[in-house]
Amino acid sequence: MATIRKKGDLQWHCQVRKTGFPAITKTFVTRAKAENWAKVVESEMVRGIYIDRSEAERTTFGASLERYRDEITSTKKGKVQECTKIGKLLRHPLAYRSLASIQSTDMSKFRDEMLKDGLSDSTATKYLALISHLFTVAIKEWRLGVQNPVSNIRKPKAGEGRDRRLMDGEEALLMAALSGSGKGVRSNSWVAPMACLAIETAMRESELLKLQWSDIDLPKRTALARDTKNGDKIRLIPLSSRAVLILSDLPRSIDGRVFPTTQQAVVQCFTRACKRAGIEGLRFHDLRHEAASRFFEKGLDIMEVAAITGHKTLSTLRRYVHLKPDNLARKLG
Repeated sequence: MATIRKKGDLQWHCQVRKTGFPAITKTFVTRAKAENWAKVVESEMVRGIYIDRSEAERTTFGASLERYRDEITSTKKGKVQECTKIGKLLRHPLAYRSLASIQSTDMSKFRDEMLKDGLSDSTATKYLALISHLFTVAIKEWRLGVQNPVSNIRKPKAGEGRDRRLMDGEEALLMAALSGSGKGVRSNSWVAPMACLAIETAMRESELLKLQWSDIDLPKRTALARDTKNGDKIRLIPLSSRAVLILSDLPRSIDGRVFPTTQQAVVQCFTRACKRAGIEGLRFHDLRHEAASRFFEKGLDIMEVAAITGHKTLSTLRRYVHLKPDNLARKLG
């Protein structure tokens, strides 16, 4: 039964007691709202579907984001990027709302807001996936009485994936611009050989930045990519003759890293070099696409290419392979 009593001049205090459940209390501005809430709670208790939402009502979305960042994001490989997303979410008005108050309509509005502000479908989807996982963790691990507001909304249309490859003459222009990165801008002599090696090995930018000289065996022409994105602890990568020459010409850093620079420095240098060379729409990660496509054009089969790139399924590998029609035409004779 519910007990409702006036609390001061502007509030009504409602308490629901039922055998087998803890006493539940909540304060309302009108008696009618208190009575409606009590009816809903008692009905859920009778039907066995009641979930205690009191803690979720006391916990803000922002506080949950901070807890998720400390407990979950901190264990992920992409924690830096995800922390950036969480930082932006903490500045959003939703961060001040209680976790229990956030509904699917809020997520729909947030999705539309992101797209209106110019975020790509892919980026908007990543934000929604982050929020969805937060609610999943809140339900399963933190035992908070909430429902996932992302599960029932329409997700942005999945992108078709990038198909950018180096066009005729672009590789030479890019390497010349990267090698001359010290002209008018801060010099970074590591990015040019790093880009060359990316084309020769299909290694990710993060894998190249983690590469240690102890991972390189020049006589055997192999390199070890450690703690890779797809979950493998190591991946053994064969080195082409050009890759061996690139590595042989590099100076040795005292910290043991092959490329002792940062991700931010690489992005800045690469972006500026593309601008100086007049190359549009090219990202460093596109060099991995270029490498995978070249492997197939050289005649390697699917299993051989997958062994080099680390792709575990054909569907994911296909997203990275874009064969040039003129090369295929020459094969046809």
